[in-house]
Amino acid sequence: MRALQIGDAERARELGALEPAAVRVAAVTAVGERRAASDDGRPPRDRVFDEVVEPVAYARPRSDISREEPVPEPPFYGSRVVERVEPRAALAYLNENMLFQVQWQYRKNRRSVEEFKRYIDLEVRPVLRDLLKTCEEEDVLHPKAVYGFWPAQSEGDTLIVFDPDNRDRELERFDFPRMGKPPYWCLSDFFKPVSSGVFDVAAFMIVTVGRRASETARHWLEADRYQDYLHLHGLSVELAEALAEYLHKQIRIEWGIAGSDARDKQQIFKQRYQGSRYSFGYPACPRLEDQVKLWPLLKPNRIGVGLTETFQLDPEQSTTALVVHHRQAKYFNVR
Repeated sequence: MRALQIGDAERARELGALEPAAVRVAAVTAVGERRAASDDGRPPRDRVFDEVVEPVAYARPRSDISREEPVPEPPFYGSRVVERVEPRAALAYLNENMLFQVQWQYRKNRRSVEEFKRYIDLEVRPVLRDLLKTCEEEDVLHPKAVYGFWPAQSEGDTLIVFDPDNRDRELERFDFPRMGKPPYWCLSDFFKPVSSGVFDVAAFMIVTVGRRASETARHWLEADRYQDYLHLHGLSVELAEALAEYLHKQIRIEWGIAGSDARDKQQIFKQRYQGSRYSFGYPACPRLEDQVKLWPLLKPNRIGVGLTETFQLDPEQSTTALVVHHRQAKYFNVR
């Protein structure tokens, strides 16, 4: 390594190449050298330090996530297809607040809480019942899923997924971003590190309401049934989320960690259970392109799901996720 030139400390600080302590050492040395340089009359930046100052390696931020979490035993390794989920099973996890107020835009406005509740019961919920009846009669909703479990370990910010039949063989690597400020969380932190010698387990999933829901909504739009289109589109979006919530519940049951689940549905929506489900494209794992790596694992074409050139799921009313069992796992934003 070359000797550090006067002025390198300032440039290193700008580039983030040195740790603060190393910058301080270099800066103090630089002051002494500038004095020496002025004494012998030569320009300061032409002088070389007598003592070589090695830059200190960047210290990776550490999160407060425990690496001592027990690893649950999965019921199987690899992927399984759920050819059909009864719509009623998924509807048990339907977030009506999101459906009515966000997707369908039925807002509280100036109504009191009681007035709004009465309005929902008398005016909005009958719309949902009629729509579900139509969907059943016309066979619109085809909920399906693929999910599975794989051995996994972490290496820094990377989650490594291994072949269940040969754990020396890597199948995929997911490089996740880390929070730039405390608590410095990264999704990889929820898994045992390679250095531990212990294999953790990761679950992946993809669910879809089916292509017919998208096709029917498009036909209704083309037929100028605009309100019907909005209602079906909104229901399909929220039903995909409900289906993901339903499957996540099944995964927790199969892992044997569902005992702490809240009984109230609204509390489930607030993550009152062990572990977490992280969908690609959302704040903790914002890169949609990471979904490409799910295809060799889950083979979603088996349930009719594809990926567009811009990494969007097709049909639209589908969602993917990495499922984590760790007790500290909650939603977070890396930005």
